[in-house]
Amino acid sequence: MTPGGNSPPSTLYLVTQPRCAKCPAAKAVVEEAIQGTRVPLKLINLPDMDPDFEFRLLEAQVFISSTPTIIIENGGALRVVSTGVVPTVEKVRKALQGS
Repeated sequence: MTPGGNSPPSTLYLVTQPRCAKCPAAKAVVEEAIQGTRVPLKLINLPDMDPDFEFRLLEAQVFISSTPTIIIENGGALRVVSTGVVPTVEKVRKALQGS
């Protein structure tokens, strides 16, 4: 548990697709943001998305309108951090702390 009683997120997902101009930068930001944590990063190539994960997104009413999309899973709940933009390292870290 982290200070304040919140458990750390179980997974951070980065959804990308081929020829996405912003995706490499988003990957670098996410990797820096989770450095030194135990939060695993799962990279998801949109065209090859696992149907089970796609179903989970639909169940949680999480829709990917553009890439890169960053999603945090905590306690089975999925929450979008950003979509279509490269967030700052600080924004990702803050989202991880607040989940």
